[in-house]
Amino acid sequence: NNMPRVVAPGSHHPSLQFRYQMQTSKLPGAKIYARSAQQPSADNAPVNVEHINYYFKVKGKTRWNDITLSCYHFEGITAKEIWSYFNEHQKVTPATDSYAPVYKHDMQLQILGPDGSSPTGTWKMIGAFISTVNWGDMDWGTDDVVNAEITISYDYAEFS
Repeated sequence: NNMPRVVAPGSHHPSLQFRYQMQTSKLPGAKIYARSAQQPSADNAPVNVEHINYYFKVKGKTRWNDITLSCYHFEGITAKEIWSYFNEHQKVTPATDSYAPVYKHDMQLQILGPDGSSPTGTWKMIGAFISTVNWGDMDWGTDDVVNAEITISYDYAEFS
């Protein structure tokens, strides 16, 4: 009983969680240093269609789920950059909101190969923007690095 192998050992490498980089169209050429990042996920929201004594399911609206980025808080840049981008959503002092073309952008999560620089796949999140930001906690009882958490909402994603 010899079953054929789908993948020959050595010809393909598994994607490793630590091999990725983030980019945004808001900062061309810059990489976002995210300690951790979720890949996009979607829900097809099944709909029950009732008929007499039974039902069947069909696909409903596809809803793309938010992703969370956790970023190390580097002195002088992380909070300042997040704050600057956050202010594109709303000018906090006069409390005026911006129109979507000002704050929405495209974001990419590139999955990298073993060399650490060549993308083996790219998620492109279209219409991305910050929906939640948490600049992290301060605590005199620990020497842990402060982490800023950013939740990104987006319209949809494409994989290439």
